Amino acid sequence: MRNIQLFIKREFFLLLLLLIFFIPFSKAHYICFILALYFITFKNSFINTVLDKFGILLVLFSISYSVFYSFTPDATESFIVLYAISPITFYGLGKYFSTKYRSYDVYYFLLLFLSLGYSLIPAISIIQQIIENGFVGERNVRLITRDEATAATLLGAYFTLNMAAIGTIFVQSAKKIENRIKFITLFAFIISLLCVLRVASRTQLGIALISLLVTISYLMLKQSFRKNIRIFLIIAIPLVVISFSISSDSAIFNILSQRDNSEEQLTEANGRTELWGESLKNLTSKPFGWEMSSDISKYSHNLWLDVDRIAGIIPFIFLLSFTILCIFLVIKSLKIS
Repeated sequence: MRNIQLFIKREFFLLLLLLIFFIPFSKAHYICFILALYFITFKNSFINTVLDKFGILLVLFSISYSVFYSFTPDATESFIVLYAISPITFYGLGKYFSTKYRSYDVYYFLLLFLSLGYSLIPAISIIQQIIENGFVGERNVRLITRDEATAATLLGAYFTLNMAAIGTIFVQSAKKIENRIKFITLFAFIISLLCVLRVASRTQLGIALISLLVTISYLMLKQSFRKNIRIFLIIAIPLVVISFSISSDSAIFNILSQRDNSEEQLTEANGRTELWGESLKNLTSKPFGWEMSSDISKYSHNLWLDVDRIAGIIPFIFLLSFTILCIFLVIKSLKIS
């Protein structure tokens, strides 16, 4: 705990800026400019470490994306600059934290800080809606910091870290702080699950399922048969209790059921396959970006394809290369561990 206390004391202002940046209000993106200026001014000794192969790819991606984005009708000066500096700024912050603070306790705290801080306002807003109206109404919900309703897809994204972290509660603990983190992680997951069900985000439910499957598969190869049985019981018993306590037609599944009542929607992933198919065709036929012609959505609903849609093939290639390098890094880290 002393490591965490020292970390908070030293980096209080930086953590405060991050927390303010997490608050979803209309001018929140301006905090990114302050973060970048703060990092350049007070953490300049770490700037050289940022420009490794990952950092260079991010710079190439963000600059090329900003340049092509500037020619679109929706471009504004503030967002042109934002897109140019934000990827490398947050990568730099990550490098700074991992280089200066080589403590697992600090890493645990940072993971909790990021996941809880990012989802705090959306969780409060959605839980308030559940208390007032239950699991009925439109999927889009108005955040307490905004006047207009926010799209359900964006609302679900706020809970990604909490939903993905559920698998970690099955990892064996070696310290008291890890047990505390597991308790907080489980609590955050339950709250996030309620919010995800309220906005009917199947993507977030899928993320949680993948997290569980990947973690359990990894642990089963490393642990004894006895420990594997214990994990199976820890998962099976709550599932059995929940299945008998909550029926499939319970009010908690109202909005999710409304989404799933169309066989066509399920087979076509709510039109996603049409959007992805059209986007993939345009990768080479329209190398400098395009406007979605589908009547389902103006977005590709895929990070990489939407980058190509807005800014073309050049930033798409840089982002794809960065993603592939990150995947190899994760695989290498797992092998080392």
